[in-house]
Amino acid sequence: MDEDRKRTPTRGAQLRYLEAGLRVLANHGHAGLKLATVCEAVGATTGSFYHAFPKWGDYTSALIRYWREEKSDRFISSARDVTDPVQRLRFLIDVALALPHESEAAIRVWASHDPAVRAIQIDADEERRRFISDAYFDAIGDRERADRYATVAMYLLVGYENATHRSRSALRWALETYFQQALAEEDLVAPTHDDAPVTR
Repeated sequence: MDEDRKRTPTRGAQLRYLEAGLRVLANHGHAGLKLATVCEAVGATTGSFYHAFPKWGDYTSALIRYWREEKSDRFISSARDVTDPVQRLRFLIDVALALPHESEAAIRVWASHDPAVRAIQIDADEERRRFISDAYFDAIGDRERADRYATVAMYLLVGYENATHRSRSALRWALETYFQQALAEEDLVAPTHDDAPVTR
């Protein structure tokens, strides 16, 4: 029984490596996602790593799932609590700015040559696009225009993450300008929103 307990990794130990993996992706890109680099980021040995994850493939699978669940799905879930659709759209701008863009840029490179990662990344993008579209639909009642607004919003986000030069202030300006233009076309007024997630 004691031996089994020793062999079973704690969730806390795994989370240290998962968070470190996202930092490595952000700082070194997908090419830098290596066992030694992740262990260095954690400040632990490879032996400690293999106590948390049986093999590297298990770790990378857990890492992409962790990004999807904690750094994408959780942000979307927070927006579901905003009942007014126009306020929800405004809130989504702050969500977009709070995403881990540097890590996501590396994940997009990773996805270009790993089909399993690509499937998760495509699904995450589509979930985001669908959620934006639903918020626009709730606000304007027209599915075709809602889909168009959501698709262009995703172009802005994905383009930013794929760019060689990134400016969060420019991304904020682009998203807010596009949002205001969409509302003006629909004769809607954007309310102020003070419940934004913390951005970097």
